[in-house]
Amino acid sequence: MRMALALSVTLVQAGCVATASSVPAVREPVRVTNNGQPFQMWEGAAARKAADAVCGGQVKASIYDRFDRATGEWVYPGGCA
Repeated sequence: MRMALALSVTLVQAGCVATASSVPAVREPVRVTNNGQPFQMWEGAAARKAADAVCGGQVKASIYDRFDRATGEWVYPGGCA
């Protein structure tokens, strides 16, 4: 029993035990607008900041990110990181 407790404490101190993150990873695409208004295609940097805010830190950006002309939304298929 003492050995298991000592091992558990050692693993936690070493950072080998995963802890729950504050924001769960989202596998669904993240779609963002400009405070309810459509983004323009050239507003990718602002859209990325909005997507980061939606994800609580960082969106999972990829080469598949795109602007949806029909809705004015930027779409991040990777979801939240």
